[in-house]
Order: sequence, then C-alpha cells, then structure tokens
Amino acid sequence: MRLHSEWVFPCEPEDIWPHFTKARMDDTRPLMFCFGIPKPMSCKVLEGEASVGRTRQCTTDRGTIDQRILVFEPNRRLAYRMIASTVWCRNWVGHLEDEFTLTPLGGGQTRVERTTTFEARGMLRIIRRLGLLIALKQAHAYAARNWRRLAQERQDKASDQAPSGFLGAT
Repeated sequence: MRLHSEWVFPCEPEDIWPHFTKARMDDTRPLMFCFGIPKPMSCKVLEGEASVGRTRQCTTDRGTIDQRILVFEPNRRLAYRMIASTVWCRNWVGHLEDEFTLTPLGGGQTRVERTTTFEARGMLRIIRRLGLLIALKQAHAYAARNWRRLAQERQDKASDQAPSGFLGAT
C-alpha cells in the first residue's frame, strides 16, 4: 500500500531538513494515540552524522523503530526502510519505507511530500493493513505539525542571533 501526504511550510528547506534526522516531538497526545497507536517521541541517527547506510531510530511511547537510510540528499530527499522494531505491532509489518521530498517554492516556502509504502503480514492481513493505514495517517499529521513547530523555532532562533541593523552617525 501507499500513503502520500503533502504540506507547504512557511520556511526554507534548510529550516525543516535537520528535523528529519534529529527531532523531539511535543508532549501533546492526539486522540488516536490514546488507542494504542505508537506516538512518535523523537528521532536520531545512531552512528553519528546521517548518511546512506546509517540507522535512523524513531523512539515512540511504545518502543523503538530502527530504519536504514537509503537516500540522503541534504535539503532535498531522504528515504529509509524499517529494519527492526520493539513496538508491539512490529509483527504486523512486512515492509515499510518512507521517502521525503522537499521542494523550495520561493518566497520562503517549501513543499514537503512524504510517501510511505507498506505491507502488512500474517493472519488477518487486510485488517492489519487498515490498522497500519490509520496509524500511519495519524503519524504523518502529527510529525508534520511538529516539524512545522521545530522549523519555526529554528527560524526564530536564527533571527534572534542575527546582528541587528547598525545605525551610525551621519
């Protein structure tokens, strides 16, 4: 199955990009996460700097998900595949890959596209596929909201550190 999400963020790609490999989500708990869907908490790269072949780890309130980075083009594209998980529903997942594409739109805006391909496995595969689709839709929306917040915080911090205009004597 394939799930595609798209958003326009009011910032440049370099303000969003770092949060795909190192981020801390907020403490809110949207309704669907109250029903046992793993809520993303943070992500990080386990072996230092992000690059192809390295492991990105997503920590949820229900365990961890390790993902092998397949494509790494800073400020443009990131793709990874799930390789291991301690989350309770791990046995449902036969295949899970994510790809992010960032497209600058001009005027300080960036289109972010996220495509997740996945397949369920085991008994009741069709029901599990539906469960995964619902969980992934929730995760897409929640992560995008947090990336928007983190990108805004990054912009605010950069503007606070920028030198102010100098008004010299004439």
